[in-house]
Amino acid sequence: MFSSKKGQFKYLKTQPIRIGILTIILLFMCAAVFMIGFITKGTSKNIFTVVAVLGMLPVAKLIVSFIMCLKAEKNTCPKEIFDSVNEIIGNADLALGYDFYLTSYKLNFPLYSCFVYDGSLIALCADSKTDLKACKEHIEKYLMNNSIDGIKVYILDNKNIYFDRLKSVPSDYVKTEKDLTAYALIKNLSL
Repeated sequence: MFSSKKGQFKYLKTQPIRIGILTIILLFMCAAVFMIGFITKGTSKNIFTVVAVLGMLPVAKLIVSFIMCLKAEKNTCPKEIFDSVNEIIGNADLALGYDFYLTSYKLNFPLYSCFVYDGSLIALCADSKTDLKACKEHIEKYLMNNSIDGIKVYILDNKNIYFDRLKSVPSDYVKTEKDLTAYALIKNLSL
């Protein structure tokens, strides 16, 4: 039901639901712990209150994640792009994923899809207002900081050019360790 792994199609669409349900469950658990302490001890000044308050720390973190995922949800990869990509790649074993939302201090970078092939990281940008150069520099900075050398970054805003790049990949291509390392970095940078 839920695409719970980064890089899966519709990940950004299902994350707010998943995180929202988890937040509500944890919130009720904290309330239950507090109420148990209040009912059994007759006061809020007890260890149960301390446990309930400390339990609210992960709830607060989940609320922040929930808000960020709600903001990113509108950038879910459209089904027609997903279907076109799958049709093009066939049986090729690529480091390929969907629904990435990279964040930086100043800007956010929504990416419909991204793949790494033969020393190139190619991504299709979801938003026409996104600063492609800043997105490229952001990824290159993290590649350099993580000692991942020899990867050229291409951020595209035209799906036809992206599809052409995918078509240039041989059908018998098998991803390399460098491909997997660069792809893992993109997944780690994404929401």
